[in-house]
Amino acid sequence: MKIDYCKLTEDLMPLYDDELLSKETKDFVEWHLEQCPECRKKYRDSDGQVPDIRKEIIYPELLNIEEEDKFRSAKTFLLKVRKRIFTAGIVVLIIMLIASAGSFFYGKSFNNEVPVKVNSVEDFANSLVPGWQRAQQSGQIVDINITKPIPDTEAVVTFEKVWYTPSYTYVLYTVTEPNKNYLMASQRVIDIPPEDYMRDNSTMEPLGKRWGGISPQGYHQIMVFMGYHTPVPAQELTLTVSNWIIPEGSMKPEPVDTIKGEISVNLPLQDEFLKESSERVNLDKSYEWEGRSLRLTGLEVKSSQTLLYGEAKLQEGETLSHLEGFIRSGGQSAGLSYESIVPGDAPNSFKFTLSAQPLNQWPGKVSLDIRAIQFKTSEVLNFPVDWSFYVSKEGQIDVTEEQVPAVAFYDGMVRLSSIDPTSWLELEIVEPSQNPLNKQPYIIMSPDPPFVERFNNYTTGLKITNEHGEVLEVGSRGSFRDGGRMGVGFEMDSEDELWKTSKKITITINKPEAHLVVNQEIELN
Repeated sequence: MKIDYCKLTEDLMPLYDDELLSKETKDFVEWHLEQCPECRKKYRDSDGQVPDIRKEIIYPELLNIEEEDKFRSAKTFLLKVRKRIFTAGIVVLIIMLIASAGSFFYGKSFNNEVPVKVNSVEDFANSLVPGWQRAQQSGQIVDINITKPIPDTEAVVTFEKVWYTPSYTYVLYTVTEPNKNYLMASQRVIDIPPEDYMRDNSTMEPLGKRWGGISPQGYHQIMVFMGYHTPVPAQELTLTVSNWIIPEGSMKPEPVDTIKGEISVNLPLQDEFLKESSERVNLDKSYEWEGRSLRLTGLEVKSSQTLLYGEAKLQEGETLSHLEGFIRSGGQSAGLSYESIVPGDAPNSFKFTLSAQPLNQWPGKVSLDIRAIQFKTSEVLNFPVDWSFYVSKEGQIDVTEEQVPAVAFYDGMVRLSSIDPTSWLELEIVEPSQNPLNKQPYIIMSPDPPFVERFNNYTTGLKITNEHGEVLEVGSRGSFRDGGRMGVGFEMDSEDELWKTSKKITITINKPEAHLVVNQEIELN
């Protein structure tokens, strides 16, 4: 899947000019304008004043892979964002987009304002890529050592090393330039990619420190592509890089045009490069919360990833979706990502395999921080709405419980909290009251964006019908967090006339996802 950030930014610019965007969304627009020369030019040509885009954008420390249906939801949200951008909605988008590539954060900010200072190129790689040092010690990282001049500049680039894993291909390079106006390749592609791959800096990078690092050896950066499996598709790949830009923090203070500087190099690829070490630690740890149980059976530490095995037993009508949390080891926090979930041997049980980034230090102490067990339910939530009361009004309207009663969902509530009759609706998830000093596990509706399953007759997910049983179309979906409030929202499809002509509508969420919130830390070894 390829996300069109240029189109998204174009859609958001009117809201940016009117200062209607949240800080997170505003930062996202500024980040893209900084990365994309074409969008900067287009904005200047439209008499816009390019904003001060040298800002640090803070993203979440923890990322999780979601199921395929939620990934489709993220794609729809990206392509159709219009008038209403929920504060954390755009963050959720970025989470799911990056999560499609995996979890890389371990307790550090995603971005740095300037290139970081490091002692050497290896120091930079060790600090940036989880598991790099262990892979280097085990001989998995392949030396390239190809140096080429960057056309139309005084700089040269040395392609240092490549690390192949089933999930990612990392290419480490160093640029040297007499005046220390270091250059970073913003366009890059491998000629034989897998089904999906990270293409360039205009897409979202899965690594932090996006401005690279500087040492006495020069300027260092790492390019990331999706990985390969054995047998490998070719014995040699061609990597092409171009569109060099001067990263923030270089000596030259004024912006410069992008330097084309196209360079191609050959990368060796062999089956043996994908061989890695693996160590399995057997576990037998069992826990029970709210009538549901979790048993952890194993931890597998590979060079390229960490795998957690276990089994969950739920109640009738419930299906395991994910275990939300992260693995901690030596100051590293690695978010859990979805690998596989299959039915267990006992009724209502599910065996799971979850993955996380490779551990920087192994052997060592490892713990699991479980935030929540996510599962699909057999419930149906209905919100009947007198649409004729809202359809002729303008602007945001707060909905009272007298107008649309809240619906109970396990230990919490879900209520229709606000409506903009021309664009969007918002559902708030109300958590149960808790004693701050003695918080107990509880179950609420998942704050993930609701998906729409049109092709299976809406057997799961969001569906909106009118008094005649006709289905009203919705567009983007997102999540929001606003102070102590959280919930989900969705956009009306402006091309669907039923939104203007219907008198009564019913918002239905069929088989909604639930979160069993536990917030418990478990020592694994």
